[in-house]
Amino acid sequence: MDVEDWLTRLSLFKEDALRREIIDKAQLVEIPAHTTILREGQYVKTIPLVVEGVVKVFREEGQREQLLYYIYPNESCIISIHCGFNNSKSHVKAITERQSTLILIPSFESATWQKKYPSFNLFVLNLYQKRFDDLLEAYDALAFQRLDARILSHLEMKRDILKISSIRITHKALADELGAARESVSRTLKKLESEGKVQLQHGLIVLLG
Repeated sequence: MDVEDWLTRLSLFKEDALRREIIDKAQLVEIPAHTTILREGQYVKTIPLVVEGVVKVFREEGQREQLLYYIYPNESCIISIHCGFNNSKSHVKAITERQSTLILIPSFESATWQKKYPSFNLFVLNLYQKRFDDLLEAYDALAFQRLDARILSHLEMKRDILKISSIRITHKALADELGAARESVSRTLKKLESEGKVQLQHGLIVLLG
């Protein structure tokens, strides 16, 4: 499939003129799983529109990672859009969680399209709203959910993303994604294993529910 085929399939943008501009100026790429597509300190030259697959956006601090959000099909990276608008460097990192198909939109075009085309402007505004909702959800989970519920919910989300029930992740990596202490995560995983909800193997967590 080419850019035009994906735009037709996704039904994202209404204006024919906008669709023609995207077809003429954007690039369709296939990215293998676990590939870095954006690094911290890098100027954003293209804005990724995910049409298939999943991209993880996070921050790195020393040896720790802090998950910010996932980008699913029909979505883009609001931080990339912001940096592209302002010609500023990225302060996040993005990698593909599994093999992904992306439409890469030139960042210098996106600011013009937001002013020129209502559907593109609405797309960007909806992204801001979704990321704000994600932030509230993460805050609620941190403030009100027990760690065992947060771990199960996060593992179930990764299962749905990766389409597998055996998730290859270390206790440290899971703790970093949850913003929790590794010792607490390991202790809680042992509890979940004793309750028959997960099975722990070396570097692997199997969801049993």
